[in-house]
Amino acid sequence: MEPGSYMLMENFTLLDAMSAFEIGEPRLDSGLVIAESIRPSFDPTMPLLPEEICWILDRSFAYEMEWHAGNLLSHTIFTLLYTHQLAEIEVDFMPPPQTTESDYTRPPELVYVVLRPCVMGLLKCCDLSWRELSKNAVQDVEDWQSEKSDVSLLEGLPVKYILSQLEDANKWVLGTTKLTAPWRNALYARITLRKTILQLMQSDIFVDPPSFEGLLNTAAEQLVVIRNHHPPEPHSNSPAHLAFDPWVARRLKTFVPLRIVPVRTPDETWQTLDAMLQGWRELRRLSRTTSLATWELVGQLRVWLPQSISHTAYLRSAMQSTFYDGLLILGKHTYVWMVDRFFFESLGVSYDSLVKTIRDYWTGPAPPPISQMERILYKLIAPHIRGQWLNPPRRRRHLAKSLVEWHSLYSMLSEIVAQVDRTNSPNGDIVAQMPTVALLWRLSSIREIVFSGFQMDLFSPEERPTAYWYAAEVLEEHLLCFENIKPTVPKNSSAFAEIHFQHQLLSALQAMAIATFVSCISQISFSWDRLRPSFFRRYKWAFRPEYDRIRIPVVASPSLSHLLPACNSLLEEEFFSPADSVATAEMILNGLIETESLGGWAGQWADERIKFLEGLIKACVGLRYLPRSMREVEDFDLSRVKWNPDVHPWFPSVSAPSSEIVTS
Repeated sequence: MEPGSYMLMENFTLLDAMSAFEIGEPRLDSGLVIAESIRPSFDPTMPLLPEEICWILDRSFAYEMEWHAGNLLSHTIFTLLYTHQLAEIEVDFMPPPQTTESDYTRPPELVYVVLRPCVMGLLKCCDLSWRELSKNAVQDVEDWQSEKSDVSLLEGLPVKYILSQLEDANKWVLGTTKLTAPWRNALYARITLRKTILQLMQSDIFVDPPSFEGLLNTAAEQLVVIRNHHPPEPHSNSPAHLAFDPWVARRLKTFVPLRIVPVRTPDETWQTLDAMLQGWRELRRLSRTTSLATWELVGQLRVWLPQSISHTAYLRSAMQSTFYDGLLILGKHTYVWMVDRFFFESLGVSYDSLVKTIRDYWTGPAPPPISQMERILYKLIAPHIRGQWLNPPRRRRHLAKSLVEWHSLYSMLSEIVAQVDRTNSPNGDIVAQMPTVALLWRLSSIREIVFSGFQMDLFSPEERPTAYWYAAEVLEEHLLCFENIKPTVPKNSSAFAEIHFQHQLLSALQAMAIATFVSCISQISFSWDRLRPSFFRRYKWAFRPEYDRIRIPVVASPSLSHLLPACNSLLEEEFFSPADSVATAEMILNGLIETESLGGWAGQWADERIKFLEGLIKACVGLRYLPRSMREVEDFDLSRVKWNPDVHPWFPSVSAPSSEIVTS
């Protein structure tokens, strides 16, 4: 078209016209054809060697892991051109067998009988993953990409049919004489692995637990075989290279610019897939765990120890669905069971006994609002447990938003307890601690909100000391709750063992937080005009107007009026030593490990809890160069303090002073 000319046609909009422009930028212009993207035409019926089939299957696993890592289907799975041309490699269209030697090394069954079912299994795995991920337990775009680009994921095809096709592929591989033993074993392992992953995604973990465990073992066994037998990279002229087109998104319906996703190495692919299997194993163990505290602990450990088991968005969604599917808890329990566990795991007594005491010794003019209290618990507990498997920023926001409801529950329980004649009731002391249980969960959420700020590097240098001070304040209230509740809990119960562990752990955390706060106190800006807006902006979640409708004061609310007196009080503590405070924390943590006092609800995750304690001990070692006295605080060189979430998510490390480095 000449400059200044235009053309009108039906249904051709301004958006269509703008989309037709080519700006010459490969990352944004999907219509721009660059030299690297010009490829020979792809023939899906081209015969392939068994090692080429293995290479294609391995590469498809790599792209599958990239999709689970958050990339688009059009940039990963759909770059495998067989996903678009399955109809052309139907078994019914397979050519008759050839007699030449060259064709004998490339039997057509490898494409029509082996590769086709594997590609179908890949697409069906994506379909089942998509269905799980679309439950909104994890967020589209934040955690995964839902765009299908109008490409079929075989949504209407039954899983049983694809499994039968994969089984037929295995039968052919085991029965044919056209393959050598090494490649027969290699193909069998890859077909079986694809089949097993498809079965794992389809299985209901509560229907047949032993079968689910057997599938995990089968997948692990095949993964070992695959790792020990890598196919060679096909030569440059091999048709296997044409099976993948990184620029295929140009021909698909997509709203995202073209991006070439780097392919993982085979070792990285199998390592990622093995981590996925480990996540399924943890899901299997959690499905048999009937403790709310254990579920919460495991979710927290995945945040506290990010390098232990890295869960994909699919697994994090599956964890949430396993705990609560919208109808039942853990596939068989009702909300009443969850409320009972809520109080039993904290007080060591059943919820029914608490309700019976309240009803028998109620003194209020109206019946006790038990059902109203239960409704609040219903709204809080399941989302709280599921929220542990959100991505870190969304998990933090979820915890912050739930604080009002936790305080509302605390207020209601306090009002209920106030109208119970606890003097004459046999369980009066235990009933009196019911509000404390709600407060414990609320304070735990606040602690996670504050410490996650360090892990996500949200705090500015001026905000860090204030955050450690507030964390110490919250931990102080948390410790008081444990001291109040401990005398009423049965001594031989798991609840008592957990209280003992938590009291020791929080004592160590408080000592570390105070030591870090005092050492970095000079970073605080004591200019009111600068400190006040920064403080209220950072802790805005604690000043929501909904609190004004609740009569009981908020416990452990951040208060700027308390910060300055606390700074003055600590600075006047002549004999306080930040280094000694950290040493005390280290002694407490070592004592927990040596005495194996790992709490009552750690269960199968006791080893993980030890790793967490060991990480805190390393953090204490990293803080050993904090000032040894208050006199040294004034001259403490803050440039030696380094925050690195990869070293420890919550606490900094302090380098040795220059004088000690020179001496050594």
